[in-house]
Amino acid sequence: MVMRVDSACRDGRPAGGPRSAVESGARLALVHYTAPPVVGGVEAIIASHVTVLGEAGHDVVTVVGRGAGTVVPELDSRHPVVEAVTAGLGAGTAIAEAERLAALLGDRLRPLLAGRDLVIAHNLLTMPFNLPLTAALLDAGLPIVAWTHDIAASDPRYRGFRRPGWPYALIDRPQPGVTYVAVSEARRRELGQALGLPIDEITVVPNGIDPHVFGGLSSAARRLLLASDALEADPLLLVPQRVTRGKRLELVLDAAAELLAEWPMLRVLVTGPLDPHSPDCAEYAERLLARRAELGLEIGVCFAFELPSRGLRTLRSQTVAELYRVADAAMVTSGGEGFGLPILEAAAARLPLVCTDIPVLRDIGGDGIFTFPARGGGSAVADAIRRALDSPAVQQRRRMLTEYSWRRVRPRLEAVIQAALRRWRGRAPGASLVRA
Repeated sequence: MVMRVDSACRDGRPAGGPRSAVESGARLALVHYTAPPVVGGVEAIIASHVTVLGEAGHDVVTVVGRGAGTVVPELDSRHPVVEAVTAGLGAGTAIAEAERLAALLGDRLRPLLAGRDLVIAHNLLTMPFNLPLTAALLDAGLPIVAWTHDIAASDPRYRGFRRPGWPYALIDRPQPGVTYVAVSEARRRELGQALGLPIDEITVVPNGIDPHVFGGLSSAARRLLLASDALEADPLLLVPQRVTRGKRLELVLDAAAELLAEWPMLRVLVTGPLDPHSPDCAEYAERLLARRAELGLEIGVCFAFELPSRGLRTLRSQTVAELYRVADAAMVTSGGEGFGLPILEAAAARLPLVCTDIPVLRDIGGDGIFTFPARGGGSAVADAIRRALDSPAVQQRRRMLTEYSWRRVRPRLEAVIQAALRRWRGRAPGASLVRA
């Protein structure tokens, strides 16, 4: 029985084997026991892979036993038949039952995989939760990328599956036509030891994160980041202040001009509107825009009041709160304040705050703020920003964005796909599953 639930898009191309190039997008099948809405770390990564690879132009489907995708119930590790076979294999029996289930799964999978170029199998080549499924995939005649999150060979709970012969050999030795990927250097070392593979034959592709999705950004916040060229900001500085002379926003411009040489992807967002109570705020805004042009900061610094449409001129408090969650630091450059609400907002968002060294802000912010002298210029502000960006929390976030955002991980994903297809095209004729 095969059910289709929320299947990923297909482009209508005819079925066929791997093509000679994948520049225009490969036809990929992601296979696992389950997929979201089933909750789990592997399931979450599968969902991310579907999104990331789809955005890269690949045609992606998921084939699972339970969850969103094309559903074949017997792929599920918790299917009653699969559980019974797995329990028997763990005890050294049920070989015949495993053979029959592998044949059944092969019949079910072949038409689903017929139009695919490549199978990405998550954990199926290293874990024993459905060994007949592993066998059926290996017999399907397609290149396989074994995406390795977990390894049974290094876990004492799976001693019962360390036996000679079929199907145990499927997960304790390298298999023909399989490219092995580990999600970390530690897993790569474990996998090399478990399978007897040189670690340079195992590629590391880490899991990733989309900070905007994780931060719960609304469409309005995303539009603002897109309109201000700040989606890929590194770093992103937030200035949650109204546009009025007392906020001394020219210091923001001068500091940004100095810092841009160090961080070419620096972006600054001034989220406040023109002060509705100040008669000269429009004139002040014009002076700020002229100064920005003079410094060549038209891309680096964005004022919300100048954004053209779609409700971005005046930002809702909720939208600003979302921006706190994805910024690297917040700034307050006022020469005087009655209170200083951004101090509290930044603290609630666990965001470093750069501000003027004046009594009210020191009283509210305590020792956790990064200050610059009240009479200091742009260089003093830039120095305080540098100190904020050097703080451990910001450094950890910047390391995450540099190494583990999906934007950075995606090229490594695509490189594995291309290498696996090239390897498959260059394989020796007749290579197939060995039932030792």
